[in-house]
Amino acid sequence: MNRRGVSAALKASHHRLSQYSLLFLDLDGFKLVNDTYGHAAGDKLLRAVAIRLLNVVKDKGLVARFGGDEFIIQIERRNYTTIGNFSNQIIETLNRPFHIKDIGELSISCSIGTSNYPDDANNFDTLVTQADMAMHRAKQRGRNCSYPFLQEMADALYRKMTLRHHLSQALENQDFELYYQPIIDLSTQQLKGFEALIRWYDESLGQVSPAEFIPLAEETGQIVPLGLWILHSACQQLAYWTQLYKQTFIISINLSRAQLQPNLAQTIEQIINQYNVNPSQLALEITESAMLQDYCETKPCLDALAAMGIELYLDDFGTGYSSLSQLHDLPISTVKLDQSFVQGEHTSSKVIIEATKAICEKLNLKIVAEGVETQAQLDYINQCGFDYCQGYFFSKPMPVHEIEQKYFHIQLADMPIKLSA
Repeated sequence: MNRRGVSAALKASHHRLSQYSLLFLDLDGFKLVNDTYGHAAGDKLLRAVAIRLLNVVKDKGLVARFGGDEFIIQIERRNYTTIGNFSNQIIETLNRPFHIKDIGELSISCSIGTSNYPDDANNFDTLVTQADMAMHRAKQRGRNCSYPFLQEMADALYRKMTLRHHLSQALENQDFELYYQPIIDLSTQQLKGFEALIRWYDESLGQVSPAEFIPLAEETGQIVPLGLWILHSACQQLAYWTQLYKQTFIISINLSRAQLQPNLAQTIEQIINQYNVNPSQLALEITESAMLQDYCETKPCLDALAAMGIELYLDDFGTGYSSLSQLHDLPISTVKLDQSFVQGEHTSSKVIIEATKAICEKLNLKIVAEGVETQAQLDYINQCGFDYCQGYFFSKPMPVHEIEQKYFHIQLADMPIKLSA
């Protein structure tokens, strides 16, 4: 029976039942079976899975293969104690090894999402969509488990679709703004430079947090044109400030993993030439997770950038999976310790701070403390011998006109930064 026929049969049952639950089941790792043993083996496994599901459900409901490695189970509520217990029974059944002819023993698991009629929806297609959403939440929670549909999932999906549409329009119209947060040189108590941070205000959505739209841009591939806009805007601003105020400072720009492409160095070289920017005034911040993912492919790109004289910062240090051997081999000049450690109150945070400082000192790397918000935090990182810091204790990220009012009405070189409250 094709998918249309399956839907018709399930809908017919839907009209007969007063209450039921829908389970949307997806096999974990099924693609690996197909890739390893071929599609014929995958088909045999699907048939074996269907037989086990039928043996569990029996005459209590309906089982249907919905497509690929997806199954739907429709079961009346009077036939089980709780939907959670029934889902666990399905999971336990499929966790037992399968013996596939000509292949041998295979192990597989499943993720299950559930929705209930009429509590969650009174429309069959909506119930399927809801159960599918819940199944993906189960995947996110580690797979081999079940998860119930919650209204917040639909709200989040609608929000995501709305954001994606508005983000496309914003990219087309360049409806973004860069804010700048000062970075302080602790040895001189003066300004080292600024970190450029993107902000987005949408007329209908209001102020959209970067924590919300940056991951969406990365997921959809929109981060590449967005990152290009940031590079152009920040370099243009850097050139303007340098020419107008006759001072040398650094602007640091965050890069996404998706931007670390073979042609990145060439692109950035064209941008800095376009705005006549000194490469030594430009720093690129890359998270350790992004920098070390696909390390062999990423390193040539980083080497090319460093060869141009651009500083490379390892951002959010301590939150990813740094290998110290790779850290030693990367062409980075500066490590930015994640704010979670700076703001942490446990002894373990201080141990990590001091150990990171010691490592950076041995590797001849500068170190920045992110998220400094109190005098006590500032005193401690000063005591530890940090090179630079930034955070709300000094300044929140500010738009260009506020930066100019606060920092450029007097000469930077003569401007002390007050390090006490």
